[in-house]
Amino acid sequence: MKYLTFIFIGLIFHSLIKSQDVDLSDKWIKSFETNSGYIELDRNKFVKIDFSKILSNQLRIENDPISTYIGIFGQNYHRIDFHLEVIKNGQDYSVTGKSKLGDNVRDLNGIMRLEKVLLIKDHFLDSLFIGLFDCTLREPGDRDGDGVFSGVFTLVFYKKNSDVQFFSSDSGDEPTFTNTFVGKWTKNNSNVERKVIFSFHPAGLYKKLPFCEELYTFEEFEDFIVIKDKYKKYGWMDFNPHRGQKTDWWK
Repeated sequence: MKYLTFIFIGLIFHSLIKSQDVDLSDKWIKSFETNSGYIELDRNKFVKIDFSKILSNQLRIENDPISTYIGIFGQNYHRIDFHLEVIKNGQDYSVTGKSKLGDNVRDLNGIMRLEKVLLIKDHFLDSLFIGLFDCTLREPGDRDGDGVFSGVFTLVFYKKNSDVQFFSSDSGDEPTFTNTFVGKWTKNNSNVERKVIFSFHPAGLYKKLPFCEELYTFEEFEDFIVIKDKYKKYGWMDFNPHRGQKTDWWK
């Protein structure tokens, strides 16, 4: 009986650990709050700025690297794609778009809200900021498998004249995590949850997703990051980190 009790307790403990690993958004936020290289600013000074253009995906050219977000879904790192269009609505941002998990394409509606702004100290750009947005994206709900994506969307930005631009570097200059979502998907009317993390580039030169170390290996040198062979069957077979493989699947 004692042996069965230990097994039962062990299963509960394992289950708790796994459930805690699903939603990493609080851990993500804490990594900014506890970093001495960042200074938190008054978010009210930024709420009038319109970030909608640099939060949205854009198709400026064929195979545009910012035309979709690509990331992982669940413990086996299934590939999931997003195309989001964002419009400023007061202090909030209205979001429409689509997600693609395998062959399953679902419409999305949601909201983003700027919660925190931090200044990055000692950067070669005099004023480089991090914006943390609360983000919720809802599937239509007309299918049994629909649910809600919820988490934190991170934007690294700077001001250029009267406009704002997201920061990106091809030479590995920090930070490398702009336009990154960290959160979870929760099935409607259920306790079923899956880890979800996405960004412009899930792999490549100086590119990787946070909290996904198990997904990656290196190609030739340690700065070029690729998907491990064991995970390629989960939607990554046609992903080429050299080219990005962005298509207009959402049309």
